[in-house]
Amino acid sequence: MNIKRLILICFIFFGITGSAWALKLPYNVDVFLRGRPSGGELVEDHTGVLVDAHEYVDSYLKMIRKQYGIEAMVVSIPNTGKTRSIQEAAVEMMENWKVGIKHGGRGLILLLVDDTKKVKIEVARELEDVFTDAFTGYIEDKQLRNYYLAGDLGTGLIAVMEELEKRARIKFQHRFDERTIRRLDNEFISQGAGASRGLIDYKAREISEVGKQYPAGATPDEAWQTIIRSYKNKVRDPNLGVYTAITRLAYKDYTNFSDSYYNEEYKKYIDKSYEIIKKGDYAVVFFGNKKGWDNSPFLLAKTNDGWQFDIVHQRKYIRMGTNPHWMMERANYPYAWHLYKCPWSMGQDIPLEKEDVYLLGEDIMLAQQLKMSEKAYKHHQNDLDILVGYGQLLTKTAFNRKAIKVWKQVKKIDKDNVFAHKYLSISYVDSYYQYKQAIQEMEQYVKQMPEDVFGRNYLGYLYLHEGEYDIAIKHLEKALLFRDDNVYALCKLSRAYAGKYLEKKILDVFGNDYKKKALAYYQAAQNVKTQNSMRIWWLKLRLQDGGLLK
Repeated sequence: MNIKRLILICFIFFGITGSAWALKLPYNVDVFLRGRPSGGELVEDHTGVLVDAHEYVDSYLKMIRKQYGIEAMVVSIPNTGKTRSIQEAAVEMMENWKVGIKHGGRGLILLLVDDTKKVKIEVARELEDVFTDAFTGYIEDKQLRNYYLAGDLGTGLIAVMEELEKRARIKFQHRFDERTIRRLDNEFISQGAGASRGLIDYKAREISEVGKQYPAGATPDEAWQTIIRSYKNKVRDPNLGVYTAITRLAYKDYTNFSDSYYNEEYKKYIDKSYEIIKKGDYAVVFFGNKKGWDNSPFLLAKTNDGWQFDIVHQRKYIRMGTNPHWMMERANYPYAWHLYKCPWSMGQDIPLEKEDVYLLGEDIMLAQQLKMSEKAYKHHQNDLDILVGYGQLLTKTAFNRKAIKVWKQVKKIDKDNVFAHKYLSISYVDSYYQYKQAIQEMEQYVKQMPEDVFGRNYLGYLYLHEGEYDIAIKHLEKALLFRDDNVYALCKLSRAYAGKYLEKKILDVFGNDYKKKALAYYQAAQNVKTQNSMRIWWLKLRLQDGGLLK
């Protein structure tokens, strides 16, 4: 292999991390640990473990730095060399890179070493009073062990950072003393002072088949109590009767969660007050419109078997924001009116067409198709038809991280595959809020499908989300040409012009024109016969908040 080709391969593999160091060849741990890579990145992913979550993780770490004055980094490297332990590497990195030095010494590194599958959280002295060994040891065991065994280490790393953010808040507010921290630490299961884990040492657990003892509920409340009972008894059988068929498939990936996970879930909910909000065949276990991830609702649906936990809609529409905030997604789905008074987000308002919308009535059929497709995929990983069919099913049922892997494989075989561009774009947003990567894929999709309503709607939304109002307007107006009763495009156009109006400078002579157009598209959306009353209502609230409507 010539050197130019080798450089090109490394650029493709590492370039997405945005690290200048990634282009230097070959990897030399001594050189790497000697000084922080230029650019000041907070994510240094040199094994590809966060390649699909880089944008989200980076924004989360920037939030911690800005809001709490703590510089936290996530670093993954191939190895630590022949003589250096992970602890020694982490210490060198903290000292030589001077992490947190510009923030009063408040620095933290989460280091992942690929060849040994070990992790170390290195904490600067300024943070040791809150980020204790007991705490870091516990969250690594709880988060990384579970997700590693589920083949989902990227999510585990993100979950760790979310736990770290909880303590960052405690440190920032200065509302603690030694007794408070000791009490909090006693709630954790510490694995000792090392705060590092050899994840490959963990073995899969034996699973007892007890699912029939946890049937669907005759009522939503009965279903909820069955779920709590499964936590109490640490049931790892994914085939619970109180789960929908798709939910059972999802929990197959998490059968190795630790005892501490189940203990926490049981303690969290056993005495928590709640109400059941039921409308038709859908219900919500609602803990109140209160902050805190522990207060996010559970979604239940009535099937032929009874009331069951609906994980597809749960994953798609109940969002965990920056701790302690949770939100419900403002989109067109069965539980939207149940939760209309709750904190809301439109961060993943994907305008899915009928063929890509998950319907509860198809749950059993989709689960069967997923099983067959997964089996075919294992034996025919280069068969394009099998890959495309499997990828579509995964995306539709919110197995987005698996879907990303499959769609990337499709692109290796056929780099211009139109389905790969479409569904990668959906999965990037639906799983990791990866808007920039989603835009790149959807641009390619629209080039191949210029008159596709979904493509124009979605690309318009993505640019709107990124504040690129003029580009968003261009695509949304084209979407209207292909479907004039397109309420989604009308509402997004109104929001885009409202955004331009609210961004206007004092002397901007076009300000009133932007306002008129925003209101005109709002009126047009109201006049459409096939209107979406909830979407129009949300738009009205938005315009009122911006002062465009009384």
